[in-house]
Amino acid sequence: MPNLSDKDRQALRLAGDLQKAIDQWLGRRGVQPSCAVSPFVDTAGEPAVIIKMNAQVADAMIDSLQQLNGPSGPPPPLGGRGQGPPPGDPPAGPPGPSPSGYFPFKT
Repeated sequence: MPNLSDKDRQALRLAGDLQKAIDQWLGRRGVQPSCAVSPFVDTAGEPAVIIKMNAQVADAMIDSLQQLNGPSGPPPPLGGRGQGPPPGDPPAGPPGPSPSGYFPFKT
């Protein structure tokens, strides 16, 4: 591979290892692998990956994570659970649509 930096090679290795692990994990669940892992080096210069998956793979991942962690609702508000707004901030209004696009489809 021409002129790849150490970080590029680490990102390639990370993506390959993760792709293999996800494919094996999906195979054990009887889900057809339809997931792509792409390597890149982030703006901080660290190896990273982007994962693209279809709805069937995402559902399998959600089910598996819920089995590990228990069902949960939407993610906690910024600042963590049980922490209110910083002093002096006006009280928060009713929650709006999730900016992350996260909607808990399974409970």
